Amino acid sequence: MAQKFALKRLLEIAETTAESAAASLGALNRQLQQHEEKLLLLFKYRDEYQQRLRNATGSGLDGAGLRNFHEFLERLEQAILQQHAVVVEARTRVECGRNDWQLKQRKSKAFGTLAQRFDTTARRDQAGREQKLQDDFASRTNRAKHQAHGHAAAAAAKGRR
Repeated sequence: MAQKFALKRLLEIAETTAESAAASLGALNRQLQQHEEKLLLLFKYRDEYQQRLRNATGSGLDGAGLRNFHEFLERLEQAILQQHAVVVEARTRVECGRNDWQLKQRKSKAFGTLAQRFDTTARRDQAGREQKLQDDFASRTNRAKHQAHGHAAAAAAKGRR
């Protein structure tokens, strides 16, 4: 009867946690991409607004209009700084998620390697048992032939007497 891998449940758990970590890493990467896209959008919006300010200044802009442009640009700069901090934090989370996934992946592979070694050993042991059975059978068959032949020769010898 074939033995079962004693750590099979641990292998299944390790595989499940590695898959879960991979899914989490994917979600973290998508979040990072969204945060980076938002930061790029803020940069683009700031550049466009600065161009509007240059155009408005060239065509004559009063003090209140100039102050409004500068206040808005200041708020936009604050938003850019905040979004940049969000991007840095998201990159940190992605790196932590990647490290977590790699650790869980290595653990899963280690259990997988143990399972493969167990299977290889079990197959080799089973082949050895089968070979021993075949050898025993062949030996018994050969002994039975010799005994039958020996009985037939003894009976023939008795009959000749």
